[in-house]
Amino acid sequence: MYENRSAGRVRDKAPYFFLSYAPAPDPGDAADGARPAADKNVKEFHTDLTRAVAGLSGSLTPSALGYLDAADRGGPAMARALQSSHCFVPLITRRYFTDVYCGRQWTAFVNRARRGTLVPALWTPVPTTARPLPVDLDLPVPGRPVTPMPVHDKALDRYAKGGLYGLRQYPEHPEYYDQCVRRLAQCIVQAARRAPRPVPDDAEFADLDVPDAFATSSWHPLGIAVLAPDVDHLPPDRGDTKYGNEPRDWQPFSDGLSSPLAQRTAELARNLGFAPEIRTYDEAEAVFLGQREATSPWVLIIDPWILHDRTVADRLRAFDARDLPWVTVLTPMADDPQTRQSRDRLDALLRSTLPRRLSTGRAIQRGAVAGIDNSEAFNSRFLELADGAAQQYLNRVPLPSSTTSPSASTDSQGDQEAQP
Repeated sequence: MYENRSAGRVRDKAPYFFLSYAPAPDPGDAADGARPAADKNVKEFHTDLTRAVAGLSGSLTPSALGYLDAADRGGPAMARALQSSHCFVPLITRRYFTDVYCGRQWTAFVNRARRGTLVPALWTPVPTTARPLPVDLDLPVPGRPVTPMPVHDKALDRYAKGGLYGLRQYPEHPEYYDQCVRRLAQCIVQAARRAPRPVPDDAEFADLDVPDAFATSSWHPLGIAVLAPDVDHLPPDRGDTKYGNEPRDWQPFSDGLSSPLAQRTAELARNLGFAPEIRTYDEAEAVFLGQREATSPWVLIIDPWILHDRTVADRLRAFDARDLPWVTVLTPMADDPQTRQSRDRLDALLRSTLPRRLSTGRAIQRGAVAGIDNSEAFNSRFLELADGAAQQYLNRVPLPSSTTSPSASTDSQGDQEAQP
């Protein structure tokens, strides 16, 4: 994997960044084993980013500042650039996490002896469950003492929803794309200024005989907790047609499907790439109250009828008082006549028990807590909110993509050169 060479020349010729990219196969290329060329849009982005880095760094040789991985995948030029580059810029797409070369490049860079910096760039949207390892896909921000390049709030929103590719297709405000590129360049220049210099006995990669960082990752775990009565513990006068022998048997919707809601929710979770585990609220409560460490995001499904039990309502208020963005709450409203007639009373119970959940967060989150009236709406809410809970959970994990270097917090000379 490695070969020892003198690294004296690396200090002068090291690229500021290595742009790691998963090219799409060319369906019109009949040659067996032919390497796909880089996408035209990606080439143009690489040029734009290189020019921005050159402008912020004051370099007179912009062509040597950024290496685009495409034509020489796995070859010696790629290995030299990967070993010497100060920053690794993965251009994130769904395909990126299924590309074996990208996975090997990631492994080689994060495990090389001389520390570098990961600066992820979102090209197209990627659901949380399509990311086999934690990756922060917000637009990077340089560390102190640098003042971040200004980026319009709408540009940040469009970057999060459509990535850089989406910004390129937005002609009404071309400055949004430019702002995001300059912010990325600012982070790259700062990291390069802070990077340690190579020493003479540094090793260079001779090949990519390393594991694929994405190949060994498993599905994301997801807890699904159910808070509902069973047939032996129903509120007074509540009909038993929606219930079974345990809370997990609850089925609020009459849509022709006989399986319990929790089981069907687990099937939706598997379709999203989750590994779901169904629990009752009693089994999950220790996690929700901070008495046991959370090892996954959670979805809590509540039958509002159970809130007639004051003890249960008090326990749920304790849950509501905690800030748990990695737990999403869904409240299905059963479609039987008794539930429809009692809707006002059930709404009042929800408001008194879950005031925090009903007054904070996004509108879709508040609406899911307030009540979901049919299985189609439940499925739609779950698909969006489960992914959001997973991202919130991953945000709790320290990520290797920070653009700051703890060993260089006092080195501000280069930082000032990255300022606008």
